[in-house]
Amino acid sequence: MIVAEADGTVQFVTQPAHAALAGQFADRWGGAVEAPSPRAPAVHAAYAHDDGWLAYDRVPHLHDDGRVVDFRSVPDDVWVDLYGEGVDAVAAADAHAGLLCSLHGAGLRRRRYGLSPSWPDTPPAFEAYVAREEDRQARLAEDLRAAGRLDDADLGLLDALHAAGGPPADPDSRLWRNYQRLQAWDALSLFFCTAVTPGATDLERVPTGPNAETTVRVERDGSGDGEYRLGPYPFEAAPLRVTVPVRTVTDDFDSEADLRRRYYESPRAEKAFTLRPA
Repeated sequence: MIVAEADGTVQFVTQPAHAALAGQFADRWGGAVEAPSPRAPAVHAAYAHDDGWLAYDRVPHLHDDGRVVDFRSVPDDVWVDLYGEGVDAVAAADAHAGLLCSLHGAGLRRRRYGLSPSWPDTPPAFEAYVAREEDRQARLAEDLRAAGRLDDADLGLLDALHAAGGPPADPDSRLWRNYQRLQAWDALSLFFCTAVTPGATDLERVPTGPNAETTVRVERDGSGDGEYRLGPYPFEAAPLRVTVPVRTVTDDFDSEADLRRRYYESPRAEKAFTLRPA
C-alpha cells in the first residue's frame, strides 16, 4: 500500500493502482521527449511492474507498534517475494516487459542502476535477490537478442549495469532509455500517490533521444485542485486527464482488524489529475 496521512485521515493507494497510473503516463508519453521504443513492452511494464503486490494489497496491514505498513516499510522477506513473483508473471507473458520489470525491481535495491547515486548500496538482505534478478535479466536478454528484439548495445548495457551498477559512457541502448522512462513514470505516479495534495517535483534524466536527457518540472496549477503543469511537456495529448482509485479512513482505528473493516467500508473514490504544458 501507498499511504498518505493528512488532517486525521489516512489515504490508501494499492501498488497495482499506482502502476496503472504509471501506465496511463506511458500510454501517451512523447511530446517534447522521446516516445518509448519499442513501445509495447515498455507500456506493458509500466502497467504491470507492481503486479506482485496484488494479493498483499487486498487489505492494509499494521506493524506491531500500530503504524500502518507503507510500501517503504514492508518486511524485507515479504518485499523480495512480492517482487520476484511479480516479475515471474510478467516475464511469462512477455520476456521484454519482464526484463524491464526485473531491472526496475533490482534497481530499487541497486541505486536504480546509477539514476539515484545518493541511495545506499545494496543492503545484505537484498544481495541474493539482486543476484537472482540479474541472472534472470541475462537469460531473458539472450533470448530476446536471439529473437531479434534486443541488439548488441542492449547486451553491452546489461553487462555494464551488472558489473558496475550503472550504464557505460554514452549508452546507445533503447533498453536503457526504456528503463529510464519506467523510472520516470513510476516516480511521477508516486508523486501523485504519496501525498494527499502533492506540491512539486522534478523528473530527472528523462530521455529525449540517444544520449540526450532533460529534467521535467511538475508543479501545481493555481487554477484548481488536481491541476498541474509540466515543462517540458512529456505527453502527446494536452491536457491529459488521469485517475487513480483511493480509499480514505480516519486514523482512529484501534487494531488491524478495525482498520481492515474501515478500509472496505470507505467508498472507493477516483482521484483525478489534469496535466497541461507549463
